[in-house]
Amino acid sequence: MNASAVIRIAVTGVESTGKTTLTEALSARLGGLAVRECARYDAEVIAGKATLATLERLAQAQADACEAAVQQAATAGATCVVSDTDALVLQLWGEHAFDQTPAGLGRLQAWPDLTLLCAPTIPWEADPLRSMPRLEDRVALHAAYAQAVAALPAYAIIDATMHEKRLDQAVRAFQNFVVNRD
Repeated sequence: MNASAVIRIAVTGVESTGKTTLTEALSARLGGLAVRECARYDAEVIAGKATLATLERLAQAQADACEAAVQQAATAGATCVVSDTDALVLQLWGEHAFDQTPAGLGRLQAWPDLTLLCAPTIPWEADPLRSMPRLEDRVALHAAYAQAVAALPAYAIIDATMHEKRLDQAVRAFQNFVVNRD
């Protein structure tokens, strides 16, 4: 399979909206590959010492991982690659934490064919890397995500309140994208 035939899907949204769960389930359902969120395993992020430079480095690492997964998918004949994050996460993180947009987001911004925005409609789960337990805060930040994805050529909002229904929404979004992309 040609790498250009592999459909690139980015899953985005505020913390604790089921992005990882959806990424893993969707890639399995579609016979694709999943790309983990590099930030989740980064020593500076885990230690709570992330800087704007950290986000810029993570943008490059995530883009590299996504591009490598596309090549691997093409070789394996997989239909898609699903990334557990996108440039929007890093952009809004930078703006929220540092009042600046990280530099070097271009490759990661250009990567997805389809973006799935997970809404904060499932319960928040505590995690050492999460900092927004108040639903009001997550809803306010989700509004910025929704505004940004509305400018993308192909996106869907994943807003069901159960993981199984979210997977169904994501599969339908993928099917609609495949039907309408040409």
